[in-house]
Amino acid sequence: MDICDERSSKLLVVDMFYGGSHKQLTDFILNLHPKSQLISLPSKKWHWRCRVGALQLLSQLTLLEPSIDTVFMSSVGSLPELVALSPVIAKARKILYFHENQLAYPIQSEKQRDVQYGYNQIMSALVADTVLFNSHFNKNSFLQNINPFLNKFPDYKPKQIAEMISQKSSVLYFPLNLHLTIPLAHEVAHVIWPHRWEHDKNPGEFFKIITDLIEEGMELQVSILGQEFQDVPPCFNDFKDKHSDKIKQWGRLESREDYLKFLQTGTVVVSTALHEFFGVSMLEATAAGCFPLCPNRLAYPEIYPSECLYNTPNQLTKQLRQFCKHPGLARKKWDRVVEQIQFEKFSLESLTPKYKTVLCINP
Repeated sequence: MDICDERSSKLLVVDMFYGGSHKQLTDFILNLHPKSQLISLPSKKWHWRCRVGALQLLSQLTLLEPSIDTVFMSSVGSLPELVALSPVIAKARKILYFHENQLAYPIQSEKQRDVQYGYNQIMSALVADTVLFNSHFNKNSFLQNINPFLNKFPDYKPKQIAEMISQKSSVLYFPLNLHLTIPLAHEVAHVIWPHRWEHDKNPGEFFKIITDLIEEGMELQVSILGQEFQDVPPCFNDFKDKHSDKIKQWGRLESREDYLKFLQTGTVVVSTALHEFFGVSMLEATAAGCFPLCPNRLAYPEIYPSECLYNTPNQLTKQLRQFCKHPGLARKKWDRVVEQIQFEKFSLESLTPKYKTVLCINP
């Protein structure tokens, strides 16, 4: 049966972590839908948002228009709790979008895993009518880890949960406004690391490799972009204190226009991530003319050709050393791989009709 009818739907967008790429997608949805309402929380204190975000939204829930018939929400927070708190949300069609999933979150030992985050996401997916993921890796890793997660229950282990969620799940890529920019000529390699300043992006490995190259006498500049939070891993300040002369930009550029323009000054963009399900910043930097170097894991093999992937830290070091010695090599390699990266799959032009279909917006 067609989930859309002839009525002009009214959309509620719920974003409990309204910042960064989450905000990008939310703003895209709001601009796409002519009759939409937003309730949101700022993008800080992520752990609290996941645990108590629904209750923190209580005052906003009382202001919802009763005519809302579709809800679009990211997987941060608990959809079942929102359903319990709001009759408006309870009766509406509910779309859940996974930017990431906590069942595949990297931890040092299973004893450290907080089951509440994964449990919230499973329960939210069960309550949702439609479940969307930003990559096949995200979808597959979530569904494949449901049964191992449920098997940790001491008894009464539920069955067929993954199958129930799988039936209403699909991949809808994150929409990007990408404009390919021919790389600039560089006399000195400019290495950009544009990620959240948190341990799951593996900054320690990046800084160690860059430090080793500097100590070898390699000429390079480094820019550390991305969102900074209250608890910053010590490797950031350690590197800044020791190698400030090698830093071109330290910290996030608040203006998006300035940020995209700055990406065009890069030679190479690097990911060392342990936790990545799409990688907005890597695609934006690649489109801006940076040659991408990504680990051969997570969502990256789904997006980038093999020439952009490395298997070990030593391989990453070797490739960066090449670019330090011959910065012009990045341009030649970029010319080769850019045709293999199917940017159109992630473009606003190709994805807007698909989002409109999901949201029941008339073309």
